[in-house]
Amino acid sequence: MIQSPSPFAQPHPGLRIKEYQAVVPRPSSEQVARYPQEATDLLDRIWSRHNELIPYGQYGLDWIRGRHFVLAGATGPGLGGAIESAVRRFTAVDGSVTVLARDLSRSVGFEMGKQMVHRAENMGFGSRYHLSNDGMSLEGQSFDWVLQALKEAGAKEVVYINCVAAAMAGMLPGMPPIYVKDVDDEGLFQYKLGYLTDQQIENTRHIMGRMAVEFPQRLADAGIKVRVTGYIDWRGSLDVISRDPESPYYGRQGPYSTSLYLPKEFLQADTIKAYGHGRIVLDLFLPVMRTRALGFIPGAIPQSYVFEKMMKLSGIRMRDVPELALGTLDQIGRALSGGTYNPFPRLDEHEIPLEEWYWQIVQRLNDDSSSEFYWKNWIEM
Repeated sequence: MIQSPSPFAQPHPGLRIKEYQAVVPRPSSEQVARYPQEATDLLDRIWSRHNELIPYGQYGLDWIRGRHFVLAGATGPGLGGAIESAVRRFTAVDGSVTVLARDLSRSVGFEMGKQMVHRAENMGFGSRYHLSNDGMSLEGQSFDWVLQALKEAGAKEVVYINCVAAAMAGMLPGMPPIYVKDVDDEGLFQYKLGYLTDQQIENTRHIMGRMAVEFPQRLADAGIKVRVTGYIDWRGSLDVISRDPESPYYGRQGPYSTSLYLPKEFLQADTIKAYGHGRIVLDLFLPVMRTRALGFIPGAIPQSYVFEKMMKLSGIRMRDVPELALGTLDQIGRALSGGTYNPFPRLDEHEIPLEEWYWQIVQRLNDDSSSEFYWKNWIEM
């Protein structure tokens, strides 16, 4: 195996090491009992936050009215759920929403999906709102369901936004190990990323990558025009040098240097292929968003707190998830306006100036309470 010169390929001296393997935790009966109320609170908070933001007119959203939307991965407390809420608000009179989800029946996302349908019914959507929990598919019964839903909604042209989060964090065969700092009940430790199986690697490429870009083509083949496609991305997927084990920067993006970039390559390639050739495709880069999905990315929860601390020290205003949903829709609207548009919009522009600083901090984070880089000075969980 190649020996990497990168500090991220070496364990931090004195810190506990845990082998990382992705495990979906089984919720307790008490947690499950709270999910309906948590879903209500999340949807209410998103709606209230949009009530605050929309009147300012900072984001162009009127284009949403009368449009038909296919939203993949749009349940749950992340960006997709906030996009659904905004789209549902602006299509209440005309237009439609079709949501494709795949949530465990005992989850907040599943409960949010149920409530989204109920709220749409109360808003008078009728056959203009559909939600499937069978996930995305390129053929068969699940895909036929989508076509039928769009037919019932009267949709001949759609806006397709993919917010699916289904990739596996881990190492590819033969690559040097990477160590990622994280926090548990005992304090700071480091994950040693484990190796993925061939099937896990293929699933990571396929669900969020290959299938995401083929889906709008299948819609087009079935007679549904895809007016615009929007993919959700993160800047770590662009850091090609961090994937090179011979580079001193190897592994600095944590699991985005190892496997999480794999599906993004499909999204970026499709965006490049479409640009200037008749299809409107956007690959939108979002900042670190503190949502439940971060718990499935080693090091991501502490990273969100370190960025929050750096922003406070730098006087930079954070953008919450509901606001980022409006920013995403604003960028899609700009692309639809008919003028020149950026196919790679950056909604993480407030974080980019902090990234070099972040890498220096995370390398120095330690468990010494007398140190400037004692983890509790930077991670206020």
